[in-house]
Amino acid sequence: MSDTVEPIYFVLQEIDPETDSPVAEARVDIPDPSRLRAILKCGNSLPLSGAWELDPGDLQRVGAICNPPCELDPRFNRIESWHPIREVPYLVHTNFELPLMLEGRKPLAVFDDAYPAKWLKETLKRFGPFVRSGRLVRRIVDTPFTEAEHALFPGFKKWRRVFFSLPGEEWRIDAFLLVSKVSAQTGWDDTLERMEGSLLGYEDWQNDWWIERKRQRLEAASTVAKAG
Repeated sequence: MSDTVEPIYFVLQEIDPETDSPVAEARVDIPDPSRLRAILKCGNSLPLSGAWELDPGDLQRVGAICNPPCELDPRFNRIESWHPIREVPYLVHTNFELPLMLEGRKPLAVFDDAYPAKWLKETLKRFGPFVRSGRLVRRIVDTPFTEAEHALFPGFKKWRRVFFSLPGEEWRIDAFLLVSKVSAQTGWDDTLERMEGSLLGYEDWQNDWWIERKRQRLEAASTVAKAG
């Protein structure tokens, strides 16, 4: 029997077929995850973590096991497990980058990984139509692997960083690259954290909250380490 505590909160999403991104969400309380496993046809060997597509019948069955039982909005077509990042008191942009940019609410998005990473190729594909139509600007920055990195990442060729900006906001790409260059020389600090957040489109109060949360977590980790 597993000691892993199953989540009871899940997030219903409406996925927009044009952008393949969430455009609406709702949190639901499912006190008996085993019943959700049965609906999703998941095994019992792993924690119930991930995202699953829902057809109308699935959605009706999910509504019946919610606390309280309810009739769910038929627009929802996916459910995903709860993540602590959702406890942040504002919308973290992760996974919402494309719709936020198309609404003009996010001036810059940055993605990076070893290339060719499947998720990165899929992200480029989702953003592609909007780059071709001129609604977004794209810049790709590739960095060759060192010999050691080639050995660590067989099957990959290089590091790839992809920037998307709103037209007229391309200066943020150069500024972001400068922040990265400075951090490589001096190390990361709160000032660079704030600059990065601002370039990505977060408001001052959001950057304040994030930096304070980070400080509190570091202090708590330090206290635990000293106690140990």
